[in-house]
Amino acid sequence: MLQGVGAPALDAQSVFLAARGAGDPGKRPLARPSRPRDEAALIRRALLHLKHSHQSDQIKAGLAGLLALCASQPRAGCAPALVNLTRTLQAAARRPADALRDFGARPLRCAEAPDLYAILLVICRRAGLSRIPELYLLPFSGMNAYALGNPRNACISVTRDLLRGLSREEIAGIFAHEVAHILHCDGDSLNWAELVRQAIAELAPRDDGNTLLAHAPMLARLLISALSRVRELAADLRALDLIERPGALADALCKLELFHTGRAPQPMGAHAGSALNSHPETWERIAYLS
Repeated sequence: MLQGVGAPALDAQSVFLAARGAGDPGKRPLARPSRPRDEAALIRRALLHLKHSHQSDQIKAGLAGLLALCASQPRAGCAPALVNLTRTLQAAARRPADALRDFGARPLRCAEAPDLYAILLVICRRAGLSRIPELYLLPFSGMNAYALGNPRNACISVTRDLLRGLSREEIAGIFAHEVAHILHCDGDSLNWAELVRQAIAELAPRDDGNTLLAHAPMLARLLISALSRVRELAADLRALDLIERPGALADALCKLELFHTGRAPQPMGAHAGSALNSHPETWERIAYLS
């Protein structure tokens, strides 16, 4: 049974049913919405999911290999690296909700945002999540949304500009993208990658003449950025299975690009994007979705 923030699961169902005009939840159970299925598109998506998984595994293997190479070098002063790694592990173990509160985010309760929870409930049912992520409102300007955590403790944070600037369908597209990150446990993967990067930065020799190992910290940063971009495309693709109108996510991305840059997404040349970017270019994501 799905559970909402600050309310039992039945209240979350009531919110959804009331928004759809379905009446008494005790008499009319919440059904999974029916959606047309394009078998060819499903096959293409399945193949792309396999591609993303393979790429992610290769990048993680590269990070692990780089760490092993650095750790195998005789070097004094590993104690500070272990201390820093321990501190980072402790920080990573914090609950996502606690991390969001540190940034001034406040929880959005079901009673305060019934429409948002109605949208999220449908997406979570399609995704097979047993728990609705907690929603938080960020005190920042800009149209942004972030997912933290995994299916057991996830939170989704949004800004007011995002909620004001997008339609209901477009918000569903953004929520579906964030739920896909949660399903894939991308937050855990990137936290692990960051831990490895910090360990590499501490252990990499700087004065032994080994050019590869001297540049290991930068190589680790490049690998993490590549991993993040792969996971963004994977979340975009998975989101298409979770929303009623697949074009809604592309529409939302167009609005976000226009808000932040003042122009519509457009190709900027083969080398426009930085290898350190955590996200693919918006035009690339939209082309990928189509």
